[in-house]
Amino acid sequence: MIDDDPMLLKLYEMTARTHEEITFLTAINTVEGDKIAREQKPDVILLDLILGKEPNTPVTEVDKNHGFNFLIMLKGDPEIRDIPVIIFSNLDTKQDHDRARDLQAADYIVKAKTTPEDVFTVAKGVIDIAGAEKKIRDLQEKSSQ
Repeated sequence: MIDDDPMLLKLYEMTARTHEEITFLTAINTVEGDKIAREQKPDVILLDLILGKEPNTPVTEVDKNHGFNFLIMLKGDPEIRDIPVIIFSNLDTKQDHDRARDLQAADYIVKAKTTPEDVFTVAKGVIDIAGAEKKIRDLQEKSSQ
């Protein structure tokens, strides 16, 4: 999970401990997130859009770019582009949902409208879909050889 809210990260870490099959890694910014993506190759990334913002200040398009730019970078890099990314944000506009979909986000979860258990359920579903897609790609590669 890439999020700059330490309390939220702690809540999700504690919830992940109740799921033996989950290894939960955290990053407080996209630099740490990039390092984890490259070194650990996680099954899924939960990505906040607004990182490093001062509390109680208006959200601007520049603020959103932290998360979206990370998604663009990840999807453009052959080494890590197949890691599914779930946008995990309190931003809930149609424009943000559409942009995330256009940038190949696997899903979009609004923080204020969900629970940690629901987030892990969605993440497991995304991981299952990504695994099935990889099997299909591998079979297609084998058959074309």
